[in-house]
Amino acid sequence: MNSELRDGVLYIGGEVTVKTVTDTAYTHFKQQCRLQNLDTVDFASVSRADSACLSLLLTAQRLNPNVRFRHLPESVRALADLYEINDWLSS
Repeated sequence: MNSELRDGVLYIGGEVTVKTVTDTAYTHFKQQCRLQNLDTVDFASVSRADSACLSLLLTAQRLNPNVRFRHLPESVRALADLYEINDWLSS
């Protein structure tokens, strides 16, 4: 997983899975989510995602309640539907 903040958008790329979201990557993600200029998290460059990605979404929303999500991976949308938390995610 990689992440880069540009112009208020946090771009997430690569594989976002339980194997790739390391403690370091998660800590860095949380720091980026706390920035006041963050308004959107974009997942367009994510090649593979599982429940770890859903966890990132919920973390981002907890740390920054006004954040919006773009290009959510279909697998993450399916998990959100399965867990009946679609209402929690703004996109």
